[in-house]
Amino acid sequence: MKKRKTVISMLLGLSLLASLFTGCGSKESSESADNASKENAPAVDESDKAVTGDSGYETTGEEYEIYYIAQSETGGGVQNLLDIVEMYKEQVNPNFTMTIEYISDQQARNQKIRTLAASNELPDWFTCDIDSFFYKLWDAGAVANVGDIYDKLGIRDNFYPISLNYPSTSDGEICGVSWQSQAEFFYYNKDVFAEAGIDSAPATLDELLEICQKIKDTGKTPIAMDGAWRLLRYLAFVPYRMTGNEFIDAAAAGEEAFSSEVGLAGAQFIEDIGQYFQEGWTTADSSTVAQLVVNGDAGMYYSGSWDLNVFGDENMELLDNIGIFTMPALGEDDVTAPEDGFYNGGTPMAISAECAEDEEFLNFFRFLWDHYNDGCFEHGYLPPGKPSSTDDASKLQLELLDNYANAGSFAKCWDVVVDVATSEVLLNETPSLTLGNLTPKEWAARLDEAIKRNLQ
Repeated sequence: MKKRKTVISMLLGLSLLASLFTGCGSKESSESADNASKENAPAVDESDKAVTGDSGYETTGEEYEIYYIAQSETGGGVQNLLDIVEMYKEQVNPNFTMTIEYISDQQARNQKIRTLAASNELPDWFTCDIDSFFYKLWDAGAVANVGDIYDKLGIRDNFYPISLNYPSTSDGEICGVSWQSQAEFFYYNKDVFAEAGIDSAPATLDELLEICQKIKDTGKTPIAMDGAWRLLRYLAFVPYRMTGNEFIDAAAAGEEAFSSEVGLAGAQFIEDIGQYFQEGWTTADSSTVAQLVVNGDAGMYYSGSWDLNVFGDENMELLDNIGIFTMPALGEDDVTAPEDGFYNGGTPMAISAECAEDEEFLNFFRFLWDHYNDGCFEHGYLPPGKPSSTDDASKLQLELLDNYANAGSFAKCWDVVVDVATSEVLLNETPSLTLGNLTPKEWAARLDEAIKRNLQ
C-alpha cells in the first residue's frame, strides 16, 4: 500500500511545541534521490493510466490510503464523506482506502497530531484549529495551501465566502477545509416564554437579561448551559458588538488589554448572565442540556444549525414549541449589523503538504467536491458550498443557508485567536468568573498576565 512520510522534524519544548522545524534532508539531496529513482524506474506506458468505469476520473488503480484524524464519527459531514469514499471505490479506484481515527477531545487530538508531527508522521488530513500550533506547521511548509488546491481544481467559486474566509490565515490564505456551513443562534421554548409573560425574542442584550429574570421568577432555568465552548461565546457578545473582531485580535497580539473598557464590559456581561444558568452547568453534557429546552425545563440554549436534529423534526423544521433568535444587539453604537454574529465552517481540516502533491489525492478531492455539497442536506446539515439542487433542504435550512451565504461579518472564536497557552487560561478562568469566584478585574488581570508571558 502506498504510504507517505511528512518530511519535517519538530522538537518539543518543556511545555509548548518549539518553533524549530528542520527537514529530514536537504532539498538538493531529495531532488537528487528523486531524479535517480526516476532514471532507474521502468517506463510507464500511458495505458497504465486507466479510467475506471464511466466516471471520467483518471486513476492508476493502485492501492492508495488517506489517513485522517477527525473530531467525531457521529457528525453528518463524516458520514457524507464516507458515502463518497464508497462511491469513489465503486466508480473510480476500488483500491482506494480512507482510514479515519476519531478523537473527540480537542486537547487529546491536538497532542496526538503534535506527537505524530514530531515523529515525521503528520497525518494526511487532520482536524485542527488555525491556532499558534497550526501556524508553526504552516510556516514550516508542512501543510498545504488549500486555496491553491481549489484553484488548481477550479472549484474555489463553488464555496460560500465564509467557508473560504473562516479557515484562513491572518493574511487571507485558505489553509483549511470547511466541511459545513454553521450558523449560531439561540433556541428557545415558546411555552416557557409565554408562561413568563414574554411575547417576543430579545432584540438587545439588556432585554436578554430582563427575559432571563422573568423566566427565573417562574422557577425555571432561563439558560441551559453545558460549560463548554458556549461560555466563551457569551464572553464575546459585548466586545464583538462594540468593536467587531478588533478587540480580540488586538488583545491576542498584546496590543489591547483585557482590563480595558471593552474587555471588562465583556467580563461584566458574563458575570451578569451566569446567574441564569442551571445548577451544575460546569459538568453538564450538551445532549442532556439541550433536552432541558425541548422538554420545557429551561428557556433558552445557545447553539447552532448543527443541532437541528435535536430541536427539529424529521423534516429538519423546528419543533412546534421551539423558536430561534440570533445574537442580540448592544445598542445604537454597535459597529456590527444585527444579522452579523458567529458563523463558521466548523473546525477546519488541514491537509499535509505531501498529500496535496499526490495525483490520486487530487483525483479523489475533485470527485469529493463534485458530490459532497449535494449530500449535505440528506445528512441533516448545511453545505459549505453551493449544491446543484436544494430539493432535499427544508425551508428552515434554506433560510439559515441564505443567512450564512450573505452574512457581512463573522465573529472570531476567542480560544482560537489567542495563543494555545493563553487559551488554556481563558478556558480555565472564565468559569470562575461566571460563578462569581473571580471579579471581572481579577479575571482580566490573569488574562493580561498570560498574554504578556506567552508572547515573550
